[in-house]
Order: sequence, then C-alpha cells, then structure tokens
Amino acid sequence: MGTLRSIPDPQLDEDAEVTNDDRVTAMVMASGSSFEMFSALIALVMAVLAIAGYFPIYLAAIATVAIGFALLAQGGTVAARWRKAARLAGSEHSEAMSATTEMLGGAIAVILGLLALVDVSPMSLLPAAALVLGIAVLLGGPAQPDLVDAAPTAAPLGGTRTRSAVRSSGGVMVIGGLLAIVLGVLAATGLAPVLPLTLIALVCVAASLAVAGGSLFALFARRLA
Repeated sequence: MGTLRSIPDPQLDEDAEVTNDDRVTAMVMASGSSFEMFSALIALVMAVLAIAGYFPIYLAAIATVAIGFALLAQGGTVAARWRKAARLAGSEHSEAMSATTEMLGGAIAVILGLLALVDVSPMSLLPAAALVLGIAVLLGGPAQPDLVDAAPTAAPLGGTRTRSAVRSSGGVMVIGGLLAIVLGVLAATGLAPVLPLTLIALVCVAASLAVAGGSLFALFARRLA
C-alpha cells in the first residue's frame, strides 16, 4: 500500500513569504532609522560645540555633512517601505515625493558641507545648506506617520506609545524644517549674524531628525524582537 503524500498548501507558502518580506523590510527600516538617529546626534553635538565657539566654521560644515547623511538615511527608510510592504493605501505619491526630496536635499547638503569644510565660501554655502535642509525636512515630515503601518506583523508588537511617537515625529520635522528655513533665509540675506543663525538652524534640523530616527528605530526594533 503506497504512502500518502501531503500536498503543499500554496496559501501557507504565500503567508510565510509575506512574513519573511515584512521582516526584511522591518530590518532595513530599523537599520536606516538607527543610522539617521546617530548621524543626527553627531550633527547636534557638532553644532552645539560650534555655537560654544569651538572651531565654528569647521564644526558647522561637519554638522551639515552629518545631517546630509541622516537625510539620505531618512529618505532610504521611506523608500524601504515600498519593498513589498503591505498597506500602501494610495500614499505612494506623497511618499515618493518625500523620499526623493530628502535624498536630494541630503546629497546637496553633503556636497555643500564638504565644500565649506575645505574653505570654499563657507559663509555663503552653510546658510544655503541650512535652507536646503529645512526644505527637505519640511517636505519629508508629512510622510513620517505613514511609516507606522509599514511591514505589519501578525501580532501588533509596536506599543501604542511608540506608534504615537512616530506619528508625532512628523510634526516635529515640520516645525524643525520651518524654523530652519526662516533662519536660513535670514542668514543667507545677511539681515542677521550669518554663522549663529546657521548653527541654530542646523540644531533644529538635527534635533528633529534625531527624534524621527529614534522613534522609528524604537518601533521597528520592537517588531524584530
């Protein structure tokens, strides 16, 4: 008498594949958000030291480059949500604009910061970089709450407070971006002291990105636990 062969259930295989893809997406987003947080914290420390008078131009340039990398990580984190993540729910256009703006703004900030670091018109390039960063953060903030539903798992592992923090971080980014834009414009036009206003603008952007990256990292680290 022949043995019975079990017939594989395609639905189970599909569910396993979806679960694996969701986990990979969560890992990518956790890695990107942690890099964003640490880069923003480094920029925040550099900007504060520059405000205190320690090599202000050079530290401001380093802070600009660090924030640029943080924005590149933020844009990559948003883009990672498209990797077979569920619940896209018609938000692709806003997220595409957010990711593109953040990555473009981050790349421009890195270039301007490096040029200022080698003493190429730093008093002109640093305010321009602060303005670019403010615009990028302002446009990227509204997409932050959508990341809460990225890569859902079978059981809700993210706590209510962590999810609320991620949603609130979008508002923090918008406020930080607006402040940076105002300060960057004032610094670029020469209506006020250029370097102090630029450094304060960098602090606003770095702090908002540190909050955004930290909240996302906390959320997806819980999902991977």
